[in-house]
This record gives sequence, C-alpha cells and structure tokens, in this order.
Amino acid sequence: MNDSADRSGLGYWHEKEVRLEAAHLLDLVDAVLNEASKQVTLFISFAMREWAEAVLRKEHLAFMAEGGFQEAERVRLIIAPWGKILDSAEANISLLWVRPTDPHAQLEHRQILGSLMGLGFRRDVLGDIQAGQKGHYIATTAEIVPFLLDHWTQAGRERLKVSLCGDTPEVSPDSGEKCRITVHSSRLDAVIAGAFGVSRTVAQEWITQGKLRRDGVVVSKADVEVQPNDMISCRGQGRIKLLKWSQTRKERIAWQLVIFRSQRR
Repeated sequence: MNDSADRSGLGYWHEKEVRLEAAHLLDLVDAVLNEASKQVTLFISFAMREWAEAVLRKEHLAFMAEGGFQEAERVRLIIAPWGKILDSAEANISLLWVRPTDPHAQLEHRQILGSLMGLGFRRDVLGDIQAGQKGHYIATTAEIVPFLLDHWTQAGRERLKVSLCGDTPEVSPDSGEKCRITVHSSRLDAVIAGAFGVSRTVAQEWITQGKLRRDGVVVSKADVEVQPNDMISCRGQGRIKLLKWSQTRKERIAWQLVIFRSQRR
C-alpha cells in the first residue's frame, strides 16, 4: 500500500493555479515517501515555502531550501527521507549575469522578468533577480540555461549580453529606507511591530514561528531588548538595521532605523 501525504491542506489555497502548484508539490512528497528517493521542487514563493515546510515537518521528511543567493526569497526545496544527507548542489540552480550591450543603458527588474516570460518561461523556473554593479543576476533552473544563452538577446528595447556567473555575484547592497518609529519599549516584538506596521500579536507570532533573526541567529523570545547596530531580519518581510534611540517627551522610545523591505519576487 502506497503512502500518501495529507491533502486536506490544499484548501488553504483559493487560486486554482496556486492550488495546482501545491498539489504537484504533494506529488513529490508522495514520491519521497514511497520510493525513498530525493526530489526537487521548482522555484516556489515565500508563501508556498512556508506551507510546504509545514507539510514536510508533518511527514517527518528532510528538506533543504536553496535559491542561489544568500537569503533568497524564491527557492527550490530538496526533499528526502529523514536522515538523508542533503547537498545544496542538488537544487541544480544556475546563476546568469545579464547586462545591456549599451554601457549607458540601465535595465529594470520588470524588463528582465517580462522578457523572460515573453520567451515562454513560467515563473517557477526562475528564482530571484538581483541588481549588481554592472548588470543583474538571475537564478534559474540549470535545464533552461543553454536556451537562454543562445536565445535571450533582448529585454524591452535593450540588447543583452548574457553569460554564466562563475564567481560569487557582485550584488549591489540595498540602501534601504531610513525612518523613525516610536515605541513603548525596546522589546523585540514592539520594535518589529513598529517597523513593519503590524500589531504586536502578529510580531509575536513571527517570533514564535522562528522567522526572526538577530545578526543571523534565530531569536525565540519576544521580550529580548534590542540594541543599536542590531540587524534584525524577518523572513518574508525584510530586514531592519537599528541605528540609535532617544527618549521622547512622553517617555516613549524613538528609534532611528533603516528598513530593507522584502521584494517577494
């Protein structure tokens, strides 16, 4: 008798196309359960990743997310029976470097994505698109790279040069958005709620779900006091860099910070 993942969770997705994507993911889970073989998803969104990881934990399967970039938002999941060793190379992701032939021209994210979709590619074979100093870097499934190298020659009105990225991509740092928030205390949940414009209840849920990291380390307590120069990331929302704080006349705390918002591409 074949094992099958619980499909009741498909009702979480209301759009038909997304529900079909989730159903295909469950097919991969079934293959791992019944064949004890590793499977790899196509690129999935942040929301689908959260849903999928909950399913995989329930089924007691091993998994690894890989997107080609550090803290990538669109990733491929490598899925395997519990105890199997996973290697990020198994995600079979390639990075392409694309730049306009005109050195004075500038490409935009929408131009690049639009041109790739115009070639007939679905979004699920494409990962993040990140700006660099001299062009853009695009994560793709390795299978489509030969076609792109031969046929992807234009984005909008701009002619392109496309090549494989053999080294670490020189991604441009995000300058972020400077802002000021006022909070009752410097607790993590209060600062996160103020920075991302959500309630403290939502912020506490994010912390409970393990979405918050301070300087790369997961923080599990909402009452942790934040400090100047802390870098706090919230999966799916973005990152904040805390600069300095001051006391207001009404005895609240004003924080100066920089927000690097998630693009969810």
